[in-house]
Amino acid sequence: MKTLLLWLVYLGCVVAFASSGPGPGLPVQTIPDAPDVDDIMGVREDFTYEVRYGFFNLGTITINIISDTTYSGQPVRYLFYKILSNRSIPFVGYKERHYHAYMAHNDTTFYELKFWTDSIHDEIYDETIYDYDYPGESVYTFEEGEAVDTLELTEPGGSGPAFFYFARLHAGSGREVDYPIYISHEKGKVELQNYDRIESYSSAAFPGDDVEAVRTRGYADLDGPFGFRGRIDAIFMADELRIPLEARVRVWIGNVVVRLVDYERTEG
Repeated sequence: MKTLLLWLVYLGCVVAFASSGPGPGLPVQTIPDAPDVDDIMGVREDFTYEVRYGFFNLGTITINIISDTTYSGQPVRYLFYKILSNRSIPFVGYKERHYHAYMAHNDTTFYELKFWTDSIHDEIYDETIYDYDYPGESVYTFEEGEAVDTLELTEPGGSGPAFFYFARLHAGSGREVDYPIYISHEKGKVELQNYDRIESYSSAAFPGDDVEAVRTRGYADLDGPFGFRGRIDAIFMADELRIPLEARVRVWIGNVVVRLVDYERTEG
């Protein structure tokens, strides 16, 4: 279970809804322009996701912006993710993992300067570290203080958190895009096809009337745990910020669903 939830975060909680196509949708409507980097950086958001497999509630994922700070002399946003398991699940019990990232940006994308994890239930801090050296075109990876590998870095990339924001820039655009991902001490790539048809979606985070949403479908060229490698399907709110609403990731046991259940936003 710990590995399964870890993989969901490594996918950056890219929101998804499994289907064989873009869906019937509503009558063609004008979709608000996708956000640009400044739009997303102009708000502070907090997300709470519920993770489910079938009828089982596996746990929760929370995503928070801690602060705007600097790292290696560069302005960054410090992002904090927490995964907490459902203690009532047999053979799992209490599992808590923390994920941290220093995320920077340019005019067109988001990327990471550092990513690191803590295994709280095992009392292991700085368990995994990825240091991004853009001038040196290298990513240095570490496990429990020991150097593991040096990976090639030729364009802006990340280990998950920055991808969460990158995907929002293109949702509803009708464009194909890709993004380099560094996980499991390897370099991979996620390819996304963004659809531009509006659909109706019911969200626990926005009770009342259904919201308008758009889909993204993709492929992850990654060797993940539980045999995951392949399709990603996604759905975002069709608003000015493309809020991630739901994710469904297929692993060997079936589809695991990540649903947004609470969302808070402030300006600045």
